[in-house]
Amino acid sequence: MNQNTLLNNTEISVINESWFGIMARKKRDLLLGQNSTNPGRLIAVFGGADVREDSVIWKKCFRLGRELALRGAIVVNGGYSGVMAASAAGARSVGGETIGVTCDNLPEKEANPHIMHEWILPRWDQRLLTLVWLSDGYAVMPGSSGTLVELSMVIETQLKGFIPARPVVCLGSHWKRVVIRIDGTYSMVQFESSPVRCAELLTS
Repeated sequence: MNQNTLLNNTEISVINESWFGIMARKKRDLLLGQNSTNPGRLIAVFGGADVREDSVIWKKCFRLGRELALRGAIVVNGGYSGVMAASAAGARSVGGETIGVTCDNLPEKEANPHIMHEWILPRWDQRLLTLVWLSDGYAVMPGSSGTLVELSMVIETQLKGFIPARPVVCLGSHWKRVVIRIDGTYSMVQFESSPVRCAELLTS
């Protein structure tokens, strides 16, 4: 069954049946509730969980989340620390809305305090598919193997036609060598150094 609770003004939804259909309905309901005449977009922000608050990457992620929210986007990410916390904090700093898609089988158990809606899934692969399939654009920050899987999934699902073409923007050049080495993908991924320009491309 689907259980919803409210804790410290954070909506927590525990999903354990018909998980993808429920996720799709939650996206629809959230967007319609935000603005029924001109619903915004869900923009996923991918990146490393070990980014520190005093780092340049953190500050850029914060600015990116802020700029996305100012353009009416809902920031969605994996819900935990590092890039996820930074982008959510940026969005919340200007009153934006944030979603954290978490799961039961990861070492981190607590969503960061900037998440407004926590969607909890049983498995990591369900979490990944939710972030990729339901988002309307993707900002990819520096990261490690987890971020590589997320970027690869975005590329593969678009190449195979499982999802329509959606904007993919890497902030910085961290992933450029990887993308260049994958045939047929360089034209579908954009690289920007500015969080403002990244947000513009993802919401235009």
